Amino acid sequence: MEQIVALDDDRLQKRREQSVRVTQLADQAFDSQRGRCDWDSVVKKLDVPLMECLGRFDASLSSVPVRSLPKFVDWLPDDFPLLKDFLKEFPGTLTSDEWRLVSAFMNAKQANCAMAYSMCIRPRMTTELSELITNYREKVMLWKDIHQQLPVFASVQSLRHAYSQFKVKTSRGPKPATIRVRWTDAETARVHEIIRLYYSHGGKYNCLRVAESKFPGRSQQSIESKIETTLRRQWRITVADMKRVKTLVDKHGQDWTHIEQAMDVTPEQARKIWDRYQQHSKETKGWTSGELDILRECIRDGIGSAEASRRIDTKSKAACQSKMREMKLADSTEETTVSSLFWNSDDEARLLHLATLYDPRAIDWATIAGDLGRTVIACKLKYNKLHKQREPKRVAEYADAVSHAVKKQYTQHQSVDWARVSESVGLSERECLEANQFGDGKARWIYDPDTFSWDMANRMTAFIEMNYPRPLPVNYTAVSNYMWIEPDDCVKMAGLLRGEMTWTEDAVAKVVELRGQGMMYKDIARQLSPNLAANKVVYAYLRHTKPIQYVLLSAEDRQQIRALVDRHAEQLPFAELRAARAHSRTWTPDETAKLMKFIESNKPPYRWKLLAELLGTKSATQCR
Repeated sequence: MEQIVALDDDRLQKRREQSVRVTQLADQAFDSQRGRCDWDSVVKKLDVPLMECLGRFDASLSSVPVRSLPKFVDWLPDDFPLLKDFLKEFPGTLTSDEWRLVSAFMNAKQANCAMAYSMCIRPRMTTELSELITNYREKVMLWKDIHQQLPVFASVQSLRHAYSQFKVKTSRGPKPATIRVRWTDAETARVHEIIRLYYSHGGKYNCLRVAESKFPGRSQQSIESKIETTLRRQWRITVADMKRVKTLVDKHGQDWTHIEQAMDVTPEQARKIWDRYQQHSKETKGWTSGELDILRECIRDGIGSAEASRRIDTKSKAACQSKMREMKLADSTEETTVSSLFWNSDDEARLLHLATLYDPRAIDWATIAGDLGRTVIACKLKYNKLHKQREPKRVAEYADAVSHAVKKQYTQHQSVDWARVSESVGLSERECLEANQFGDGKARWIYDPDTFSWDMANRMTAFIEMNYPRPLPVNYTAVSNYMWIEPDDCVKMAGLLRGEMTWTEDAVAKVVELRGQGMMYKDIARQLSPNLAANKVVYAYLRHTKPIQYVLLSAEDRQQIRALVDRHAEQLPFAELRAARAHSRTWTPDETAKLMKFIESNKPPYRWKLLAELLGTKSATQCR
């Protein structure tokens, strides 16, 4: 035990010495003009990765003051590209430890770094930026120079657009306050009476029509808002309502006429209160292992909280929704027992092993994080990184085994059970679908409006959305193996389902033919694609039937034009045309004086043509 304690003390002492060494080198590499350290030189001297240097940096031992940059205009223009490039090393949401590394790298407070990064990924115009740009413009600074000072905007055009829109928005001023007249108790009681008498017969709009005739001094918006508020309050079910309806049902049975009169509600509301009471009486506190298993199955199958509540039958929809959100996202603020910055090979292997125990679509990250003593976000980020590194290699290694298992099943049963293939090979079903190279007997899928099946289309769309959500690229090899259809047909059908259409000569010819038969554009669209918009068919048809044609002049027409020009050359006003175009571009002092005198002696709108005739050397456009 003493030896273990001594080794631990030695390790901690070495770590302190390394931390002091990194902090001293960072202070020496501090650049006062840029306000931050030159970490490249520190990395070269220590021959240690940048992240490790930042992790060993101790701000309490450093003599360099941390920059306080609460405003966006306080940052230097060079800081933004450097911050964006550095944050590319951290996929997903950053943890507090990662923000500490960012703060050490930029020599700024964590809150300031988060604010600057938020502005980098989604630039927006603020009052401070608007005032700064106004000052730049008053100094006659060009927009491209202003964009160099504010490089967070994608281009000069986006900067100008954001500035102009902000100016227009602020120039309008706040909206005038509207005077609201409170509803009296008598008016509120009258609204309750109107809802009780007319709501079940005509709905809200029937109540609104009757209320408008009863309250002529009120606006339609005020009456509609009052009716909606009253309906929401009436439909709000409390524990007292459930107890009262239970007493009435025990007394009168399910005679909703008596219950309606006793509770002053509609029969539909009374039935809903009774259903809510029956659900409330079944609810239990706490979650059993069986209920949690049902929730995991619902998460894996993409089932919502309402259906999950019906399956469990002892929990409300809100309770199921809250628990499912907790199981999927978990809590990122839980306590940790080890550092989430550095992972060794044993931790990585343990993480991969624990993740394989669950379905890939319903991994219990809270349990895994508790076993490893780390945060849920740290485990997710590390697992995604490891999965991306090893997935292509694993798929390539198991391609032959997966193809052999698929071929064996297809030869025996003329179908493929991907669950059995996954179990025999040791990969997930998605990895097996991506690795399979056997494709004998795959069917074709060509769109035919008479035989098209939305069941197959919905099945393919659901598979793509579940396994390749945006912005992930779709692996159509896996889609082809899942549907057992040729890959090219899957790609084409997926495009048709998205409303895309390649206008080939055959497609345009078919549109012209069907249009000639008198078919409507929307029916033609259904003949070409299941989700094609009718306006795209219209554009394709018009481009084909009314193209822009350019007719070239023949040799005879050219000779005739030349003969007419030669015959009437003396009568053409060449001199007047030359005089009209003989306007100098430069302005003399006399012309400028005449222009200013003309403007001072007249009121807008100015007669620029008259001024051009007086000058004789400038056109109306130049004068304007």
